[in-house]
Amino acid sequence: MSGPTRGTIRWQRRLEGATTPGPVVGADGTVFIASNGGVLHALDPADGHDKWTYDTKDPVGGDLSISPLVLRDGTILLPSGEDLIALSPSGRPLWTKEFTSRVTSPVSFDGTRVYVGTGDGTVSAVDTASGRLVWTVDTGTTSYGSVVTDGHGRVYTTADSSLIALDDQGGSARIAWRGDPHDDITEVSAGLAPDGTVLLGTNGRAEWAYHPDGKLAWQAPRVITYSSPVVTATGLAYVADHSGQVHVFDVHTGHETTHYGPIGAQIWSSTIVDRTYHLYFGGENGHAYGYNPDGTRLFDLALGGKVDSYPALTGDGALVIGSRDGLVTAID
Repeated sequence: MSGPTRGTIRWQRRLEGATTPGPVVGADGTVFIASNGGVLHALDPADGHDKWTYDTKDPVGGDLSISPLVLRDGTILLPSGEDLIALSPSGRPLWTKEFTSRVTSPVSFDGTRVYVGTGDGTVSAVDTASGRLVWTVDTGTTSYGSVVTDGHGRVYTTADSSLIALDDQGGSARIAWRGDPHDDITEVSAGLAPDGTVLLGTNGRAEWAYHPDGKLAWQAPRVITYSSPVVTATGLAYVADHSGQVHVFDVHTGHETTHYGPIGAQIWSSTIVDRTYHLYFGGENGHAYGYNPDGTRLFDLALGGKVDSYPALTGDGALVIGSRDGLVTAID
């Protein structure tokens, strides 16, 4: 889908709680976003009003990277502290599964099995119809990133300073390999390319790329990143970092093809790229940015609070992004 080009504000909503995690857009256009007060809001994309809300009674606790997952049948899977909560499309609770630590954003490739990471380094598979735990694997001590999957039984997570590949074997799973470049800890999710190349961002000096068999493909210099990499279908990897730049790498070679910025502030938010290769992200200076593919700036909007939230695009081309003061903004 294409994103905004004018940089005008369609609507703004301030949610309870000091900060706002990342939004997700459902198939019907509904924008799902949880406030740090622990309330999930189902927002109308046209004007931002609440279609419904669900109160978990459990504040998020400041982690801006956690987002719900909307399955094909409209079921919403909402991380809330140590719980994963399943809600109907109208916000009715279906089941709750408790884990041993903070739950990160869930991912599913078929809508019937969901993969869930936790802050203490476990990865689990859960049946989405019943909430039944299928298997759990310990991968490390501390994990900040969410799991990703290639849809063919391979699951990736980041824990401590490593990238870990797991193979789902149905009723169980095994660790296929572990890549550790010893480049400080990693606080982001892995990026996965169509050819199976997987990216590891760290708090160290480089971006690291691995082949599906675990062999190192390439490394590219950059600085600390709290921003998960985004990879396009054409194999372009967008990586933001603390230098205030977005680096674009050819995922096959590691060659940097272009960069955007610097913006004069660190970038913690992940980027989002539309189908015409326009780029959008937020900065720690409280601004939201849009860029043309040639590097010229589309817009620079001051939103107030720092923008850590991962952004989303609606079906009609609006950028929805949250800021640390609880403000949610839709930009045309």
